[in-house]
Amino acid sequence: MQDWVPFAAVAGTAAAGLTGLLFVAVSIKIDVIAPSLELRNRAAQILLLFGTVVIISIVLSIPGQAHGPLGVELIALGAIAGAGMLVLDHRAHSGADTGGSHAIGRTLDVIAPNAVTSVLVLVSGGLVAAGVNAGLYVLVVPIVAALVGGVASAWLLLTKLEA
Repeated sequence: MQDWVPFAAVAGTAAAGLTGLLFVAVSIKIDVIAPSLELRNRAAQILLLFGTVVIISIVLSIPGQAHGPLGVELIALGAIAGAGMLVLDHRAHSGADTGGSHAIGRTLDVIAPNAVTSVLVLVSGGLVAAGVNAGLYVLVVPIVAALVGGVASAWLLLTKLEA
């Protein structure tokens, strides 16, 4: 498991730095994002993606942790992140129904890998809890998907919203 600590450090550092990018994007476009329930919830989904990667990085870095507890932690994280994504998605869609729909909101809905991230963290956790070492390799996919999807989403919030 110690072989994964450098990967966890890189992923966690990237996610933390990208969280800063998200805050910059939101603060620059606050006059457009703040009044829109849809865009606020899409931004929160991006924050949850980055936060999920940070938490994964933390649990991977716990010294001497056995596969069983790590798997349970990943399952719990996948379930919590998935539930959070569903709630935020529902809120974003209800904001779009009230006339606040933005084309960028629909684009963010498509490119943010919310379901992929949550489901694959759950799958990885199940595999790790069962003692399958390949479960850690499965975990690479949701981490990369969350980082790439989050970057694309933050970039769109920063560059495509008309103030």
